[in-house]
Amino acid sequence: MAGVSKIEELERGSGAPVELRVRAEADQLPVVRAVAETLVVLSDFTLDDIADVKLVVDEVCSQLIKGSVSDAELSCTFEVGESGIRIVVASVLAAQSVPKKDSFGWHVLQTLTDAIELRAADAVEGDAGRAVAIDVIKRRSKV
Repeated sequence: MAGVSKIEELERGSGAPVELRVRAEADQLPVVRAVAETLVVLSDFTLDDIADVKLVVDEVCSQLIKGSVSDAELSCTFEVGESGIRIVVASVLAAQSVPKKDSFGWHVLQTLTDAIELRAADAVEGDAGRAVAIDVIKRRSKV
């Protein structure tokens, strides 16, 4: 499968995505975590994979929530396929609050996932924020 990214490979075997929108506030984290956990439990992921997915969701959402602008939403999309799960979380962040790829939290995300990508729209002068998305892939462990 040379030339095919991990994200493209997962997309081919995906079911319908599950989408969730909540306020970008810390009290919404348990809701997002519960949805992610339910999807991977129902898809027969290993216990270790389930724990990893919960940690990934916590870290990604926390990074976006702490930098979000007032009244922002957290948009979460979950796609479960035969080979794993793709999670995309997006929000609008203050221009200076985009997650840093050299942070401890980012290192944790790289360790727990098989692929990770940060997308941030260019800041517009005078704009209230930047659209930021974190896209991760967690493959199923072989049992």
